[in-house]
Amino acid sequence: MYDMKLLEQWAEFNRRKWGCRAAIRSFQASRSNSRCESLFFYTRRGKLYLPPLNLYHPTLFQATPTSKAHRISTQWHEAARQMIAEMCTVMGTAGFCLPPGFTDVRPFIWQGFEVVVKYTYYLDFPFSLENASGDIRSRVKRASSEGYYVRRTANMKEVHECLTGTEARQGFSHNLSLRDLELAQELLGENAFRCYVCYSREGEPVSASAVLVLDPDRPQWWIAGSKAAHLSKGVVQLLQSVLLQELSDLGMKGFDFAGANIPSVAKSKAPWGGNLVPYYLVKKRVFKDVLRVSWNWWRFRSNRLQRRLGKAKGLFRRHLG
Repeated sequence: MYDMKLLEQWAEFNRRKWGCRAAIRSFQASRSNSRCESLFFYTRRGKLYLPPLNLYHPTLFQATPTSKAHRISTQWHEAARQMIAEMCTVMGTAGFCLPPGFTDVRPFIWQGFEVVVKYTYYLDFPFSLENASGDIRSRVKRASSEGYYVRRTANMKEVHECLTGTEARQGFSHNLSLRDLELAQELLGENAFRCYVCYSREGEPVSASAVLVLDPDRPQWWIAGSKAAHLSKGVVQLLQSVLLQELSDLGMKGFDFAGANIPSVAKSKAPWGGNLVPYYLVKKRVFKDVLRVSWNWWRFRSNRLQRRLGKAKGLFRRHLG
């Protein structure tokens, strides 16, 4: 469950970094103590959106104490209707990403929203490297044998140095300055903004990962980067194994690998042995969506008609023959 105080600090980071407005919205049906709370981000024009480097709109639902599934479902539907009413007033072309765990998206479908399924990997703790693939284990072993080691760090310069290594290699930018990393650390604190660095035998930072612990039970991978010269040595795998082991030792329930929607990304995350879980993007249908649906329907009907005509022509030819 998300820590609401940490969400406020995360909202402040996004406000300062991306120039957006953010607010934690609470939705509660009348005559009910159940409620849904969500972090809404808004553009300068007041439209709902998701800032860069955010995978979900952090959202939690709290039902009243009950063991009856139908009551929990009813309470969720009541709270969801309140949230949808708010979303309809502020939603533009951007969608709203519910975090994993929200599997009943029928209230959105019933209100005419388009729903897109996405995926991430959840790794449950306690962590054991033995559950990872043989390739992962061999890379970890190689990095250790060559003197690489991993430590948590509060030195954002080391983290930023590794991020720029990936940016130079892949030709993109995280759009995170050194000051941005320091700001995230100041606002969230070192326990909620956890950074790990893999060092060479000589003490050079060669790979880094930053983890967000907005949910104390299940931290989330945020960003990572590595220097090209060390990638083949298994430094990424060593870093990740140490990171996961430390989080597991702290008593956390699991880890969110934060997305598995691109083939290359999914391929790198799957070998850790996590479970593939869905999450949902809900979008307000716009005119082009209506045109696309209409076009697909027309093509279906047209193809169906052509097949029928083809069969009729064949029967007619056989009759004449």
